[in-house]
Amino acid sequence: MSDNLTATASDAKFSPHPEGQYAARCVDVVDLGEKVEQYPGFPQRLSHKCLLIFRTGEVNPDTKEIIDIAKEFTVSMGEKANLRKFLEDWRGKSYQPAQIEQGVPLHKLTGQAALITVEHKTSGKGRTYANVKGITPLPPQMAVAAPSAEGYTRAEYIEERKKAYAQESRTFRKAANAPPAEGESFEDYSQDDDDSSLPF
Repeated sequence: MSDNLTATASDAKFSPHPEGQYAARCVDVVDLGEKVEQYPGFPQRLSHKCLLIFRTGEVNPDTKEIIDIAKEFTVSMGEKANLRKFLEDWRGKSYQPAQIEQGVPLHKLTGQAALITVEHKTSGKGRTYANVKGITPLPPQMAVAAPSAEGYTRAEYIEERKKAYAQESRTFRKAANAPPAEGESFEDYSQDDDDSSLPF
């Protein structure tokens, strides 16, 4: 007999990062792969996404675990790209054309300190989440306030997001008769599309 269990929309263990300004350190740069996006008036398209993870040292009062905060970007250094603006705000100066042409190695952001501004926003489902609203260079006199990255491990939701994006991307490519992403084949994931065993 099944357990008597009722699912709700609440998650007592989830606690968003508090609002305010914090000395932070970038502890991870995650390649999320391609995501299917659509903007009003435009067809669906695939966008390469990444995730920057910051640590401020804040702790979840319920679980006593460190609360890291993430911000997702399209991997683009175009003139109007959000990632470029964010990185230029972080470094305190603009990139030169030659630097953009050469390419910006995002993995080198790991370990770098920053001063971030965190605000709370409400999702379409009514859930409060923390958002990195702004970033600036960390003043030298505050360098000791930036927490260490020691003990950091990727949260489960990151791998779940990567898998979800990959599945959406494969479905999109197959429907558009486009080739699979580099290093993949549709046959390798043929079982991913079979949800006949799911009870919902």
